[in-house]
Amino acid sequence: MKFRTTRKAVKESFSKVICVDYCNLQNLLTYETPIAYTCGVYGWNANIYAFGDVAIVTGYRPFGDVVDYNLCKEYEKRAKELRDFSRPYAERKTELDELIKEFIAKSIEQ
Repeated sequence: MKFRTTRKAVKESFSKVICVDYCNLQNLLTYETPIAYTCGVYGWNANIYAFGDVAIVTGYRPFGDVVDYNLCKEYEKRAKELRDFSRPYAERKTELDELIKEFIAKSIEQ
């Protein structure tokens, strides 16, 4: 179950915050569960996914270091190719976990 948090709390809790627009990584984050969300006067803003000391923030109003759209598009395409439902869940999950680690590393390099 995710909890409500603030932008300030997220930025203080993680060494790196990666900002991704809504649905730009939906295939890559398919098997991940957000740990928290932010909201404001207009309702839900973004979900926060934690990967060690790095957070990926995705939603209508995300925040953090903006990732190049083409990088998101590239990893989203690769993640979509891995979602072959004829293969076992554990195998797909492991491959997507490795792809997420790679995405985070490339995002930090930018």
